[in-house]
Amino acid sequence: MVVAKKQSKGRGKPGSVWYSPEGGLYFSVIMKIKDLDMPQITVLTAQSIANVIKREYGIQPEIKKPNDILVDNKKVCGILAEKTKKSLIIGVGINLNIKDFPEGLNAASLPADKKIDYLGFLKSVLAEMKNDIIKQC
Repeated sequence: MVVAKKQSKGRGKPGSVWYSPEGGLYFSVIMKIKDLDMPQITVLTAQSIANVIKREYGIQPEIKKPNDILVDNKKVCGILAEKTKKSLIIGVGINLNIKDFPEGLNAASLPADKKIDYLGFLKSVLAEMKNDIIKQC
């Protein structure tokens, strides 16, 4: 796993604006999974993150398939899964504790009213991903 405080060259859909300032949670997990396809792993990852948001913060997120999580119709998380010859890389960007976004960017941060502990949030997400993904393998 790789965790970053900010990203300067994050990737997403071609032509999309990528904004990953300090304050967000950006991580990639490398997994050796053979039987799951990329759309399935992306949806499972989104479900895991949405479950943590709902359970720990009382916020009802919406999964916008295939790879975004929205709160109040604003993007709070993006997921990108890529296959290599031997593994699957799941990249996740979650807007945590970010106060301002560029004008015109339809994004929001979690939560608006209190600071989130990065490590605690990351541990919860990883535990949820492990449970949800391993059930499917």
